[in-house]
Amino acid sequence: MALNRAERHLVAASPTFGQRLERVVDRYLPYLLVAPAILLLLGLIAYPLIFNLNLSLRDVSILNIRSGNWDWIGLRNYVRTIQNPDNISAFGRTVVFLIATVSLELVLGMLAAIVFNINFRGKGFLLTLALVPMMITPVAVGLIWRMLLNAQWGIVNYYLGVVGLPAVVWLGTPTTAFISVILVEVWWGVSFVILVFLGGLSALPPEPFEAAAIDGASSWQIFRYITLPLMVPLIIVVATIRAIDAFRAFDVIYSLTQGGPADATRVYALQIYQTGFQNANFGLAAAQAMLLFVVVMILSSGLIRGLVRSD
Repeated sequence: MALNRAERHLVAASPTFGQRLERVVDRYLPYLLVAPAILLLLGLIAYPLIFNLNLSLRDVSILNIRSGNWDWIGLRNYVRTIQNPDNISAFGRTVVFLIATVSLELVLGMLAAIVFNINFRGKGFLLTLALVPMMITPVAVGLIWRMLLNAQWGIVNYYLGVVGLPAVVWLGTPTTAFISVILVEVWWGVSFVILVFLGGLSALPPEPFEAAAIDGASSWQIFRYITLPLMVPLIIVVATIRAIDAFRAFDVIYSLTQGGPADATRVYALQIYQTGFQNANFGLAAAQAMLLFVVVMILSSGLIRGLVRSD
């Protein structure tokens, strides 16, 4: 039977099977291409997290880890973690360590970035020297500074003697050891801050600075009212990254002091290490690690929320 004009128009307008297939491919192909990477990331992140959560809810130690007879004890490991004064002390040290290191890194990193944002002779060489610590592994940083800060033959005390100052037992007393790990962490981490801040300063639009200079604004006024507000989102990002790193700090401190003397530098990550690998209480260490994970997530979400609001 012959088709009328309207029916012929509908048939011509309806997509063929090949066209429908092409539309489906165009719509779902990007998801199919990224699916293997997403599944891999989920396997690398979700499985260890779920396994650690399960471990934290059971009684697992050196006595029963091979047998697999892990008794379910619920939240008992979490309660023990919160009630243990050593964990509370380690957490408090970690907070102080975080505040001190991040504050110093942000201030010193901003000052150095402002200096390196100016063209002067020898800038490339000095900038290279400033970025060298970032290229050294944390364990090597701790071992190098452990030799430099040695009370008897360390080069730091040698130069103190050259200028007439008394030698300092840097790693031998609780106060000086804690100050030492803070300074070493800052020395290692400030390179990253300088690099990011320098990139941010280089990307700022020149028009506001030119207008402020024409209006007679001082350098401090330009920094306070133009540079700093424009850099706030980047400062929040850097502060987030460095705060997370400070909360998880382990390598530098362990290779430098191993948590001593008298537990003065035992931060929370070292406390987890002692519980799990020295005391062989794996369930309790897993609970401590989960609490650290929660704290880091809260810290990250708060700082990221501040970043979103600043936009």
